[in-house]
Amino acid sequence: MSLITSATLSWFDDGCCDVKYLDKWQDAPLSFAPGQVTNSNWYSDSYEKVIMPQANGRSFSKAADLLLRYQFYPDHILSFTSDFKREGRRLHQGDRIVQRFHLLRLLGRPILDVLSMTEVSEVIDGPDRIGFSYVTVAPHVAQGKWQVAMRWQESGALLLTINSVLRPNPEEPAGNHSLIRYYQRQAHHHGLRHFTRLVQTA
Repeated sequence: MSLITSATLSWFDDGCCDVKYLDKWQDAPLSFAPGQVTNSNWYSDSYEKVIMPQANGRSFSKAADLLLRYQFYPDHILSFTSDFKREGRRLHQGDRIVQRFHLLRLLGRPILDVLSMTEVSEVIDGPDRIGFSYVTVAPHVAQGKWQVAMRWQESGALLLTINSVLRPNPEEPAGNHSLIRYYQRQAHHHGLRHFTRLVQTA
């Protein structure tokens, strides 16, 4: 066990070459299995928000495309590369995502980031409901699942829901657990605001 952190840290790197981690970590095992039983020791979050009061077919389609290309978090919080981004398409089940969480920046330039990986475990692609889930892969400071879905309701509103369950990696020193929880909740709130703006201005 590391005395400092189990996370993969990256210093002074703009992430331009993160695609290499898709190959480096391609055989890394999942650290959370879809359907895995959790208990009160896991952090659980649920959010529900109307992101557009009145949508039409065109706006729903654009919002769906943004979501299924993982255009959810603002760049100053998280940047990523993935199998689907590398191939210029929407995400599919089994795709892996290399995430770069920005912990410390100065004048817009990266100082300290945390690298992690997730795998898309489910994709929802229906006429009025779009979304996906991903689970953590071993190169991740946490273990768990994140799910996002968007429903075009009969009223015309676009309703976005997020559900997540997470705990710090068992190898992570206990002193970092509250910090991981803080950044997780911050990312949720920033992502909700950012995606809402993207949809409303698309």
